[in-house]
Amino acid sequence: MNRRSLLLAAGAVGVTTAVGGAAAAIAADDPEAGRTQRPMLTWELTGGFVPAGWSALRAPRLVAYDDGVLIADAQQRLRVGAGEIRSLRNHATTVLRDPANARRRQGAPMIADVPSTVFTARTNGRKFSLQFEGLEETRRDRAYPAAAYALLDHCAQLRDRINRSGTAFHPDAVRAIVVLLDAAQPTATTVQPWPAGVPVPHFRKDEFVTQLDLRDRQARALMRAVPRPEQPQWPVFKLPDGRRAQLNWRFLLPHE
Repeated sequence: MNRRSLLLAAGAVGVTTAVGGAAAAIAADDPEAGRTQRPMLTWELTGGFVPAGWSALRAPRLVAYDDGVLIADAQQRLRVGAGEIRSLRNHATTVLRDPANARRRQGAPMIADVPSTVFTARTNGRKFSLQFEGLEETRRDRAYPAAAYALLDHCAQLRDRINRSGTAFHPDAVRAIVVLLDAAQPTATTVQPWPAGVPVPHFRKDEFVTQLDLRDRQARALMRAVPRPEQPQWPVFKLPDGRRAQLNWRFLLPHE
């Protein structure tokens, strides 16, 4: 991990630490309620100690839509019945409408550098969201109320089911993350020319991470150039101005 990666990761940890120790709740009118593709529920991880670009690339662990479509990790999909969606909505909103469910038990141990779990549910034009620092890592210590772990288990069981029996989610729409490398930093992989058909990213002053949301022809061009985005060593490309950059991507979800 280079110096830039360390700085970005440290910033992510700082944000998590600042908000994770107390309830972080939103219960308000949903300004995006009119969009038909807004998810009914999302389960996401944020922050933690990760290399540059990884937080932006990380897909929600689970997204559920009102039409019964469930998507895990932006990779697998499964359609379930209306009764199962109703049960998930009722469970999630019951837990998330109460900020007490995101308050840590007094004296519960703190674990450094872990991500925060964020659950968000939408129902009847309202949005409810709670954030839990290290929810999965603190289960043994029961740092949060039992209701928080029950919702985690409900979502985890659905995610496991999608990954076990769902079908591949492969839209012609991707989110690319580009990370500039220091000029003197060596690379362990061959530096390739910037992919044809993929827009060249623009970086603002002092910016070294940027995001491109691509669809249709541009998305297919990127997928041809980087066919295996899960690889731990991101491929390195040479920009037209001579700078080098790491590049990776994930599929875009229907509401993104």
